[in-house]
Amino acid sequence: MMRHSVGHRDSNQERGANLVEMALVLPLLALLLFGVVDMGRAFHSYIVVTNASREGARRASRVPKYQGSLAVSAIEAAVRQEAANSGVDLQTSNSGIVIGASAGLDSGDPISVTVHYTFTTLIGGLVGLPEFPMSGTTEMVIFGN
Repeated sequence: MMRHSVGHRDSNQERGANLVEMALVLPLLALLLFGVVDMGRAFHSYIVVTNASREGARRASRVPKYQGSLAVSAIEAAVRQEAANSGVDLQTSNSGIVIGASAGLDSGDPISVTVHYTFTTLIGGLVGLPEFPMSGTTEMVIFGN
């Protein structure tokens, strides 16, 4: 009985086709994976920025008589500490904290804290979005002085 070697040749061609398919699909899958990781990091950073603004507003609402620069530094320290506890560094030049009061600074008046942060992506250069700004604002009422 004679055997044909055609089956052996077909399996080599099939392996080559699989390698080509993988070479074409793998970069797209890697891009998709890194995009998902970037979106997760961005969502985490947004939550941290929002929580940091909330913590700053909470601190601002409890500062007695809003004592000028001393109170501002205490509020900024609370914001930075809250962000640092969650792994976001607000000490860099790509962030900022704005404290504002729409009325006076007496009991019952609102005070707001806004945190600005520029998020840097991992693969942003490939898709044309290397970084994008995000911010969180929280307004609370000042408690009794």
